[in-house]
Amino acid sequence: MRKAKDSTICTVGRLRRFFLLAALATASCGGSNVAENTSSAPKNTSAASNRGNEIIAELLRRDAAPLRKTRVRFTITSEDNSVKDYEIESWRKQADGETATLTQIVKPADENDLASLTIEAPGKPAVVTTYSSSLQDFRETDTNKMFFGGITAGELLGEWGKFDFRLVKEETAGDHQQYQLEGKLKKGESGTVSRMEVAMRADNYVPTQLRLFDSSDRQIRTFDITDLKSDDHGVYASKTTVDNPIYKTKTEIEVLNREFPASVEPAFFTREKLKAIAARAK
Repeated sequence: MRKAKDSTICTVGRLRRFFLLAALATASCGGSNVAENTSSAPKNTSAASNRGNEIIAELLRRDAAPLRKTRVRFTITSEDNSVKDYEIESWRKQADGETATLTQIVKPADENDLASLTIEAPGKPAVVTTYSSSLQDFRETDTNKMFFGGITAGELLGEWGKFDFRLVKEETAGDHQQYQLEGKLKKGESGTVSRMEVAMRADNYVPTQLRLFDSSDRQIRTFDITDLKSDDHGVYASKTTVDNPIYKTKTEIEVLNREFPASVEPAFFTREKLKAIAARAK
């Protein structure tokens, strides 16, 4: 009985870690190669707010794709300097305003019996459903729940629509122009993050840094984009470092590959598919 209990506790712990990794895999800071003329920050508060939300809308437009397949590596360093590596494969479908993401751990092999399905729909809270073949059980959570390292799924999913953004200023940063944006949680929305500061390149709309703050205005997370790559879809963040001063962890995220398939089977983004892929490799 004790052995069975310990096994269940271990699996639940891996489920918590996987919720985090699944959220990380769906997070995207993509853009395109198209450069645009930009202007300095509007002095009028209303105009600054409108411009800020327009910039975020353009980021999302450039990042959107009907279907995307991505492989991502995570290197997580804890306070005691212990290191854990993961690789995740993620499929994302965007249609009719809804985003569905199917994600599976592929490395390490002893944890690939976990898979998740995330559904984000307009006007509804995002829901993450995970299936473990070890537990033979589905589990659901919203995106405000705290997971491994004290990071929420919501902040990693990039729930931009929960915030109102204003353009603080436009400035020169090295060889390019960049926007400095501030986002505040909208009335009626909830989350660990109440405010964020975003630095974003003006030529390709790829963020270079995100600083996240809680309701007491304490900085709780910093995302630094350290490398960019480009493909036929555009420019994207290929390497990101997430620093968590609260839990004293650091996560290195590297996009190993991304593709844009033409189609998948109709039942791909379903619980049945989720259950089917959550099988331990032989």
